[in-house]
Amino acid sequence: MHGVRRIGGLVALLVVPALLLGAAPARAIEPYLVSVGILGGVGGPLDASDPDPGLGNKTLQFQVGVLTEPHMQLQFRLGRIAFHDDDRLGSLFSPDLSYLTVAGEYRIERSFYDSGLFLGLGAYRLSGDDFAGKSHDQTTIGGTLGVDGEFEINRWLAVVGEFALHWADFDDATFFGTAQGGLMVKVW
Repeated sequence: MHGVRRIGGLVALLVVPALLLGAAPARAIEPYLVSVGILGGVGGPLDASDPDPGLGNKTLQFQVGVLTEPHMQLQFRLGRIAFHDDDRLGSLFSPDLSYLTVAGEYRIERSFYDSGLFLGLGAYRLSGDDFAGKSHDQTTIGGTLGVDGEFEINRWLAVVGEFALHWADFDDATFFGTAQGGLMVKVW
């Protein structure tokens, strides 16, 4: 057990400085290294059969971006689509979709906003209750593709909007869409 802790500590000592040194050229151009955002909006399945819960379900997403090169970020997104209590997705009642994605994002600077295009992989979990009220979970890997826009308020705060497509091979739906907006803080 002590050997595992030592290896983990050694990896942390080598990886963290390497990430920080690798981002140094990007930091010379951008005034920040890390961005942290929280977004909310709507989303749902794009290919659900009858009954279709629609796209008006509440979403919440927390994201952290690390500048890797000028105009390039590595984005981590943790999100959730919370369906309405009376919704049904195939055989699941009161479904809930949670995801964790890692995506590369290419940023384009404009005069009064920045836009980005991202592509990544993720882990997706769809949970809900069956006809008998028993809880069921399905977990799978998937992918995400999307666009976002960032409108800077000042050097460290921005308003963000995002449209994303999520692919996860579940029994009752495969494609999910989200439209979200929120705030991003740029740190370091």
